[in-house]
Amino acid sequence: MSAAAAGTTHAQLPVLRARSLDATAAVKIFNPAGSIRLVGWDRDSIVVQGRIARGEHFFFGGSASGVKLGIEDATTSGDSHPSELVIYLPRASRISVKSASANITGTDVSGWFYAVSGSVRLAGAATSIEAETMDGNIDLDVAVPWVRARTGSGSLTLRRAVADADLATIAGTLSAVASSVRRGRFSSVTGDIRMVGAPPPDALLELSNHDGAVDLLLPRDASGVFDLSAVTGTIDNAFAGASPTAGAALRKRPLRVQLGNGGAHVTVRTFRGAIRLRSQ
Repeated sequence: MSAAAAGTTHAQLPVLRARSLDATAAVKIFNPAGSIRLVGWDRDSIVVQGRIARGEHFFFGGSASGVKLGIEDATTSGDSHPSELVIYLPRASRISVKSASANITGTDVSGWFYAVSGSVRLAGAATSIEAETMDGNIDLDVAVPWVRARTGSGSLTLRRAVADADLATIAGTLSAVASSVRRGRFSSVTGDIRMVGAPPPDALLELSNHDGAVDLLLPRDASGVFDLSAVTGTIDNAFAGASPTAGAALRKRPLRVQLGNGGAHVTVRTFRGAIRLRSQ
C-alpha cells in the first residue's frame, strides 16, 4: 500500500441523518471512540451530524417513539477508530448513551450516560441524571432534581443545584458545592471528598470514606449540626480551635459540632482518613 493510501485508511466521512421524534421518545446511542455531543432542543425531531471513521459502520433506525443510533461495535479485537457525533434531540427525550473511550458532553439532556475511559460533562437543566465511568472524569454543571453518579479512578464534580444526590468514587476525588444539595450521600474508598459552602437549612447530608480525607470548607456564618467520627484517622475542627485525635475515646464519643442556629444535619464518617472542618 502506498503512503498516500495508508494516510487515508482511517479518514473520516461526513454523516447527516434526521427524522421526526416524539418529545419523550427513548434514544439509545453508542460510539466506542471519539466524541458524542448531545444538545437538547424544543423541536419534535432528531438530527445527527458528524464524521465517521473510515471502516466503521454508522447505524440509525427506529420510529417516532424511539431511535437507536451510533457506531456498530467491532466484532474483531482491533481498536475502534474515533468518530465524532453531534446529536440534536428533544429536551424531554429519555437518553441512554454508552462509550468506551469516547468523551460524552451534553446540554439540557436527561438520562443514563456511561463511559469506560471517556469523560462525561453535562450542563444546563435536566429531569434526572445517571452517569458512570471507570477511569473517566464526570463533571456535572447541571440543574437537576435527582442525580446518581459513580466513577472508579476518575474525578467527580458536582457544581449546581441538585435536590437529591448520590455520588461515589473508588479512587477519584469527589467535589461538591454544598449549597446546591438538600439530600445527599457522598462516598469514596481512597479518593478525597471535598464539600464547599454552607448547606441549605433543611439539608440532610452523609459523607463516608475509608482511606481518603473529607474536607468541609464552610463560611464563618454557616449553620448546621455536624456529626464527625473516625476510627484511626484524625478530626480537625478549625471552628473550635481544637484538633482531637481519633482513637478509642473518639469511637465512644463521636464529635458533634453545632454552628450558628443549627438547621442542616451533616454526618461524616471515615476509617483511616482525616476529617477537616475548615473556614473558607
